[in-house]
Amino acid sequence: MNRIASVRGQIPLAIGQKERLDFNLFLPGENSEACQKIKRIAAGTDRANIYLWGPPGSGKTHLLQAACKSAGENNCNVAYIPLAQHVDLDTQLLEGLDTMDLICMDDIDRIAGRLEWEQPLLHLYNRMRDKGCSILMVAHTSPQAIGFELKDLKSRMAWDLVYHLKPLDDYDKMNLLRLRANARAFELPKEVAEYLVKRVRRDLPSLITLLDELERATLAEQRKLTIPFVKSMLNEK
Repeated sequence: MNRIASVRGQIPLAIGQKERLDFNLFLPGENSEACQKIKRIAAGTDRANIYLWGPPGSGKTHLLQAACKSAGENNCNVAYIPLAQHVDLDTQLLEGLDTMDLICMDDIDRIAGRLEWEQPLLHLYNRMRDKGCSILMVAHTSPQAIGFELKDLKSRMAWDLVYHLKPLDDYDKMNLLRLRANARAFELPKEVAEYLVKRVRRDLPSLITLLDELERATLAEQRKLTIPFVKSMLNEK
């Protein structure tokens, strides 16, 4: 089975990065409790429904994809559903997913207010809960603020565990950039990582995109990554 669902380790992740988003590439910062709980669920040693919310760059999607990868490696039936990409598809997408051990639903707030999605999601949630299986859900807003039309669905989002993910501080952003670079066998000196975080762009998605660009540029020009090189690439003086 391979619809958008990812089963027994076959996980189609259209993520653009060279490295796979797993737990080894996730720096929890203030989110260690949520990270540890999700690790246990992915390992099959715990069961829970979890609602994750937070701003862009707080690691929501990374945790979902890491959970899928880990669960697949542990021979669990796992489905990853990126609703932002597939909200215009037929809601039959949700049918049969209650055979999964774990369902990871990204951008759950994208279907808020769409009853044709909310109804089957409510039924799926109830079936998974009755079977003792796990659903991990991600949104940008809290379950209290999400705009679901169905009150029962909205209340169920807050029934179980809710984690508000906090963005990394600048120190952890620098460490994460160096960790990502190391995973690609790409050297990112500490002083360059500090420059990128403190002088260029502070939001994590932009920093990771910039890391991709810098890697390509250094390979193309056969140069080491230095602050002057970064400045020249960004047309800074």
